[in-house]
Amino acid sequence: MKWKVSAAAAAAFALIAVGAPAAHAAVTSCTTELDDQVVAGDLVVPAGATCVLGGTTVQGSITVGDDAWLDATEAVIEGDVVATDAYGVLIDGASVGGDISSYTAGSRVGFLYLYDLRVAGSVAAGGVDVEISDSKISGNLSTQAATYVDLLRTSVGGDVTLGDSDFGVSVGGAVVGGSLSVTGTSRDALIGATSDGSADQWGNTVGGDLVLTGNTANLQVAGTTVHGAVRLADNAPAANFGPGNTAGSVEGDLTGTAPGALAASDQSVAVVIPEPRPGELTWSLEGSSGLVDLGVAEEQGDHFAASGDLVPVRVTDTRINAPAWSVSAQVGDFVAGGETVSGKYLGWTPALQENDGGAVAGAAVASGFVEGDGLSVARTLGSAEAGHARGSAVIGAELDLKLPLTVNEGTYNATLTLTALS
Repeated sequence: MKWKVSAAAAAAFALIAVGAPAAHAAVTSCTTELDDQVVAGDLVVPAGATCVLGGTTVQGSITVGDDAWLDATEAVIEGDVVATDAYGVLIDGASVGGDISSYTAGSRVGFLYLYDLRVAGSVAAGGVDVEISDSKISGNLSTQAATYVDLLRTSVGGDVTLGDSDFGVSVGGAVVGGSLSVTGTSRDALIGATSDGSADQWGNTVGGDLVLTGNTANLQVAGTTVHGAVRLADNAPAANFGPGNTAGSVEGDLTGTAPGALAASDQSVAVVIPEPRPGELTWSLEGSSGLVDLGVAEEQGDHFAASGDLVPVRVTDTRINAPAWSVSAQVGDFVAGGETVSGKYLGWTPALQENDGGAVAGAAVASGFVEGDGLSVARTLGSAEAGHARGSAVIGAELDLKLPLTVNEGTYNATLTLTALS
């Protein structure tokens, strides 16, 4: 069954999209990437265009046109998001201050994917694929003829109404403040359950009623607490109730195990624990330049000496399993015109300048003028063992250059290469 927007509904959407301007008069057209910037006013993704937002703040609403794609990560959208016949809408992280709606009025089967999102208003979709996880919706959630609906680890303050999904519905780890209604589904409808009726790993809590009507395929309920009534009608086959269900009352036919009684004085304390982000290991230079100036070498007895400070390196590790990491460095030869001097004459003493990530500074390495190969071979600047704290460390080093007096005069340059391993 394809969701169609009626002429009246289409006209209403047109009025919403182009009616009297709100306080934000400016309109920005997005056909490319807009990263880490503030858009003053509304934003439009034109027909057929792709708009990528990364860390962007939109101080108005977003309209997504025909066959267009909105891909937003860690974006703050202060108004609404409205998509009609769009290729798709994906919002991962941050917040939407208004409502989200995505409908198809023609043959396009698009998608609405919301992950790790805070929505101050309601979410409505029709005729598209719907995936919502690790999110909070303050208002209602409603879908009409969505291809399929996956609602996972999400809190909805109002009602959830999921109607006429041809490819099924899955609700797991949901906290619904109002009622949860699943109707007219023609494939698996799984409410806190797997396809064989076992409880999934999350379960659900419903503050109002659980309404299951007119479903014509495998309908399973498990691990779900319903503070109102379970209302069942016209399901073929009848809903099967597995383990872990409780309800205020039950109306209609079911198979399996009837829900346990929920005492009138009982309260459910529910919290959604989102799936943790995998995190990443990143590193960057803390200075505005990658230049290390050792100045003019001074003659000291049997050698020339120069010193300076390495541009500090910030290492940030937010990976959830906290595997070990290390940052090493190796310097090439010093070159001045046709003159070449081995990089072994450069040594260092690493030191931690900040440490919120369980890092350890590398060992001091003497200049090769004193002993060994100096930094001409890879040396550890800093590291962290497996299981270290998630966070950042800033690692610097005092550089020590000692050169034989036989080195010819000139301005010498060398390249020090940093490598991060994990």
